[in-house]
Amino acid sequence: MKNKIIVFDFDKTLTYNDTLFGFFVCASKINILFPLKAGIYFTLMVLAKIKLLSNTKLKEFGVLIFLKNKSSSELRKSSVSYNKKIKFNKLFSKYNFNNENIYIVSASFEDYLNTIFTDNVTIIGSQLKYNQDLVCSLKFNCYNKNKIDALANANVFKISEFYTDSYSDFPLASISEKIIIVNGDRLHVCNNINEFNTYFGKPNK
Repeated sequence: MKNKIIVFDFDKTLTYNDTLFGFFVCASKINILFPLKAGIYFTLMVLAKIKLLSNTKLKEFGVLIFLKNKSSSELRKSSVSYNKKIKFNKLFSKYNFNNENIYIVSASFEDYLNTIFTDNVTIIGSQLKYNQDLVCSLKFNCYNKNKIDALANANVFKISEFYTDSYSDFPLASISEKIIIVNGDRLHVCNNINEFNTYFGKPNK
């Protein structure tokens, strides 16, 4: 790999908050059943937090509860509307994303990530499955080890600079020459995977 490859996570790396639930809310029809849907999803989030439900299962339920039978055009409109509500951090505001070989690799959906960045930025994210142009299920969850597989499918096997906020991105950090951990507007540079592990209080592997 001759060119410098720069990879960013998205949620809480380029934003101040997680964006997935906000997108579910923006794309969902707000009616008398919405409080029930939100209550069910929050319960599932708690189960995922205490490791009784996998991240993939949580996202599958989120798609079923909030996005099922939405058309691609409806999600496009929701995505454009939602982008105006996302609280981006200083890294997003100041970074020059017009450079080449920049990848956004995120557990968030490509449907709204694609409306945020210019065409020169490669978006690799979670994907929805459509049946006759209507959302029917989760197709791919771009999370943890799935991220490194998705990058490999794009012929990227080594990262020059990697920006992340989470230890769940260990697989990508392990193939990165330089790791920048984002905490709000603060950046912490790790020059190797051992420094990354130490930052998160994990044993070196």
